[in-house]
Amino acid sequence: MDLLFLSLGLFLLGTATILWPKRFEPAAHYVGMISAAAGSGVLFCVSGLYLVSAGWLRLVNGWLAFGSWGSYSLDADLWSAPFLVITGLAGFIISLYGMDYAKRYRGNGLRALAGEWNLFLLSMVMVLVAGDAFTFILAWEVMALVSFLLVNHESSKKETVSAAYQYMIMTHLGTAAILVAFYILGSSVGSFSFAAFSLNQMPPDLRHIVFCFAFAGFALKSGLMPLHVWLPNAHPAAPSHVSALMSGVMLKVAVYGFGRFVFQFTGIDTLWQGVLVISTGLISAFLGVLYANMEKDVKRILAYSSVENMGIIFTAFGCGMILKYLDMESLSLVAFTAALVHAFTHSLMKCLLFMSAGCVMHATGSKNIEIMGGLAKKMPWTAFFTLIGSMSLASLPFTGGLVGEWLTLQSLYTLAVNGNDEIRLLVVFGLILLGFTGALALGCFVRLFGIVFLGRCRSKAVDKAHEQPFFMVLALGIEAVLIVAVGVFPSPLVAAMEGVFIGVGDMPPAMMFDHWSAMGGSGIVPMVDGYALLWSGTGNIYDQMAVYCPVIFAIMGLVLFGICYLSVMGNTLVRREVTWNCGTYPTARQQYSATGFSKPLRRAFDFILKPRREKVYLEKEHDYFGHRVRFNLFVPDRFTDRLYHPVEHFMVRLSSTLLMIQQGSVRLYIAYTMIAMVVVLLWGVM
Repeated sequence: MDLLFLSLGLFLLGTATILWPKRFEPAAHYVGMISAAAGSGVLFCVSGLYLVSAGWLRLVNGWLAFGSWGSYSLDADLWSAPFLVITGLAGFIISLYGMDYAKRYRGNGLRALAGEWNLFLLSMVMVLVAGDAFTFILAWEVMALVSFLLVNHESSKKETVSAAYQYMIMTHLGTAAILVAFYILGSSVGSFSFAAFSLNQMPPDLRHIVFCFAFAGFALKSGLMPLHVWLPNAHPAAPSHVSALMSGVMLKVAVYGFGRFVFQFTGIDTLWQGVLVISTGLISAFLGVLYANMEKDVKRILAYSSVENMGIIFTAFGCGMILKYLDMESLSLVAFTAALVHAFTHSLMKCLLFMSAGCVMHATGSKNIEIMGGLAKKMPWTAFFTLIGSMSLASLPFTGGLVGEWLTLQSLYTLAVNGNDEIRLLVVFGLILLGFTGALALGCFVRLFGIVFLGRCRSKAVDKAHEQPFFMVLALGIEAVLIVAVGVFPSPLVAAMEGVFIGVGDMPPAMMFDHWSAMGGSGIVPMVDGYALLWSGTGNIYDQMAVYCPVIFAIMGLVLFGICYLSVMGNTLVRREVTWNCGTYPTARQQYSATGFSKPLRRAFDFILKPRREKVYLEKEHDYFGHRVRFNLFVPDRFTDRLYHPVEHFMVRLSSTLLMIQQGSVRLYIAYTMIAMVVVLLWGVM
């Protein structure tokens, strides 16, 4: 449809603001963000219409030729649609937020920030509508390079540069793995178009190799453990609205790429592939939220939470792969739908929380939650919307976060009912880890919200805090409303995501669920051994919620009225006194700190976390007393310590060894060339 190209044109218009003269920097910023918001809004509308129409409206179907550079094609199907919806919705809301937030960078690359923001959105859309490997890799590489520039925007900070280059190295390793997968596919069919890839006749061994390379590349971009090391460093380094878009959209683009390979290129013909995906997802979910509970940097907490939620998405995806392998296509639909639903709701939740983190950092000038506290009084709207996002990430009822996780649990239950003993053992392991993950997520966001917004001020940094500008608060409010709307009325979202797999039209053949297409997609999963799966359709627990919603809202209204009444009448109903504290006046230092709050958990999982403690002696303040002592607690990332640091040291030693052949002699280099030619000739003869 022409509207999609209108969206791309608006992104290009916003990208052009990089070229504006410096004296027009504020105007370039506003034009760039308005172009991004408009382009994202158009993208959301056209892709949403395509999604709910089950594919009978054509989204895009065309090809672009660039002379001797070859042909680059654009195409989209129902697998592209939900990710385009996620991109459009997040891009629109975060661009509104960025109109006020990014003004803090005036005089510090504001024009470049607006232009790169539009180019980032454009590159992600191009990945989602690529019709061949060349277009996909070109757009993927632009996405990687632009996101590197955005992460490195505050390049005056040493830690920012380090995080940006670490991200660049890791993302190019992932790109290399994806390139290998595409090369093997292209070599087998003699073409690099996705349509040709879907018709490949590769032998099983080669198909498995393609799957492994694709999974490694997309798992790295998704932040799954142990390939996640770039993510907790890149998110804190990037501007907050960039972090929101990276977590809310870019990680989901990796899910799209992996699904494209599984559904269309490699298929699902072995059990171990699903087991690998579900196991990686479960470990990432558990360890991600465990490390999130240990962090004190608000953006690192959210980064590790992204690792957790991407693990949940891949857990559902892996569960669907196993059910599909067991020829239970109608039941695998539950799991694949769960993956898409949670991808959508996680985008809402994480965009809200990263934007909230930007508001807090803008107000206090710090990312350390240990020095915060009492911000709810100074930033009431930010606190309220953050509470909704925290509740959703903790998967509490009537929030969007519960929907995807509930469907994931149901898909695991379905797998237990229909699998053999070995699969049931895997499901038990999965349910245990997901149970721990849910409990840890609840504790993580109670800790985050309580330490930041409740209690008393812990430092002078909070004294200057104030509510944020209109567009920043408006963006938070829109996300919060959507989270509650999806939590209370999830059936439209679930039905739309279900339609991705059971719809008709231009679906790739490998993604067709013939049984469900023949049934017309009733939205009701059949009874399995006497147990009804409660999800989209008649008898759904969520549909029953719609019946009870008036009663629930009436009760909530009475509770809120009671709270307001007690607040107004507090002077007559409550007598306020200072808390007795052994004869001393309580201070803010006697509150729970973030480190103290997580201590029981840290001690319980000490064998995994291996925390490091150091004692620092400061100056001596008094003749009759000793030195002041400061205790520092550091929880290292075990994968970084045990895997990446040894590899890094090995590469440094290897590079030092290779310096021996670099003697600076032209004659020696000519000899190296002659030896290489002789070896190549001998190889050719043999």
